[in-house]
Amino acid sequence: MSAATLTPVSMELHHDISQFYYRESRTLQERRYSDWLEQFVAEDIHYWMPVYELRLARDKRPEPTPDDAAIFNDDYGELKQRVDRLATGQVWMEDPPSRIRYMLTNIEAYQGDKADEFKVYSNLAVYRHRRQMEITQHLIGREDILRQTSDGLRIARRKLNIDARVTQDKNLYFFA
Repeated sequence: MSAATLTPVSMELHHDISQFYYRESRTLQERRYSDWLEQFVAEDIHYWMPVYELRLARDKRPEPTPDDAAIFNDDYGELKQRVDRLATGQVWMEDPPSRIRYMLTNIEAYQGDKADEFKVYSNLAVYRHRRQMEITQHLIGREDILRQTSDGLRIARRKLNIDARVTQDKNLYFFA
């Protein structure tokens, strides 16, 4: 959907949404994954990172859908399983734990289809350091639907568009 057809949120609400994202990033950087689920994620979330093909401009096949292959295609229960698994200390790909920094930018926030929902687009750089020399970076475009609840904003939908078709990272076991 074109930004020209969307209604931007107020500056005050845009500030609140930006602060929500900054707190979310710090929570993830501190590896407080249970807090992330409880404080930032709606129970009906759809958390999705589709697999994209780099296609020629003349290739008019449709964009991926949640029914197609995906790196992540999770609901709340699946995210909770991943969080619980990390808490066991037995996820070998995260022992020792990665050091991750999130650089969030280009936050665009618009009124959603429902009065209590907002469409938010942002760019995210994820810098991940493991062991002595394992350094990876991921550039990701996010398309979110945030919902205003009595407990504050919650992520109801998150689509992660990773720019790289092939990544040198040994795993993508992180939340973005």
